[in-house]
Parts: sequence; structure tokens; C-alpha cells
Amino acid sequence: MKTKKIKILMGILMIALLSTGCIGVDASFRGMRDYVLSTTETQFEKEFEFSFGTVSIGMAEIALDFADTQEPIDEILSEIDNVQVGIYKNNSGKKNKSNLTEMKFLTDKMENAGWDCIVKSFDKEDMSAVFIKMHDDELNQLFVIALNNDEIVLVEVLGNLHKVIEIAIREKGLDFAMGK
Repeated sequence: MKTKKIKILMGILMIALLSTGCIGVDASFRGMRDYVLSTTETQFEKEFEFSFGTVSIGMAEIALDFADTQEPIDEILSEIDNVQVGIYKNNSGKKNKSNLTEMKFLTDKMENAGWDCIVKSFDKEDMSAVFIKMHDDELNQLFVIALNNDEIVLVEVLGNLHKVIEIAIREKGLDFAMGK
């Protein structure tokens, strides 16, 4: 009898995880991943690819309730609906030559898909770009692409990102610590 209850509980948990995007990335993310990987001359292989949905984020909020922190992390997490992360390693040993043409292709692809580029950074070994999407004049999606000789990192965040910015400004003002 106890085994049956455990199986039912595990089944419910799996259904909850699968129905809330906590296992794999969605088709849109996979499409962008495939495009980014196809624009490079180097072969990259998936090292890590995961989607954190409402259940995973909710569990993190619960865990944070026990943490001793002054930061409004739980309030910020309550505004996030989904985070998708992909890390792809260069296992070929061949150096990826970042160039402006690749950056232009990536930017054009994202802009054609309805994204606005807000930040681009480029040097001979690293490229990165940050894209956003607005809905009803509110920021609700952010996509980051970072590429270097060793890896490609893709991150997409969905949610009430305008609220996340409001919380950050309320808590820190405009005095954010910048990396050196």
C-alpha cells in the first residue's frame, strides 16, 4: 500500500514538472540555439540545457524563506515565470573566430523574430548581446547570447521583468555595483 502511494506521488510530481516547463527548453529556445550554433565555424556540443519553470522557481522561493538575506530575492523570483539556460562547449579544440558578420547575423535574426537589441559587446575573442521583448509596453522577455572560444551561453528569462527592475531600483536606487 505504501509503495502505491509513493508511485502516485511520484506520478503527480512528474506531471507537475512536465506541465510547467521544468524539464527541457521550448521550441523557440531550441530554434534560436540551432541558429546560433549554425552561425559559428566551430563545432559546439551541448553541455547543459535546462528550463526552470514555475514549480522550480516556487521551490527556490520556499528555500529562500529559510535563508538569512536582506535582498528581495523572493520578491524578484515571484515575478519570474520561466528561465531557460543552455551552455554549449567547444570540444573540437578549434578556436572560434568571433567576427562582426556573426554578430550582425545574430542581431538580424533576433530582430526579425521581434527582439530589440539593447546591448552588444564585441572583441576578437568574445561576443555578447542582450535582447528584449515588450508586450503592451511592458518588458516581459530577455535573451542573452554570449560566445567565446570555449563556450556559448544562451539565457532566456520570461516574466514581469519591468517589475523586477522596479524592485531593484526601489531596493538599490540607481547605485548598482558594477564589475571591474
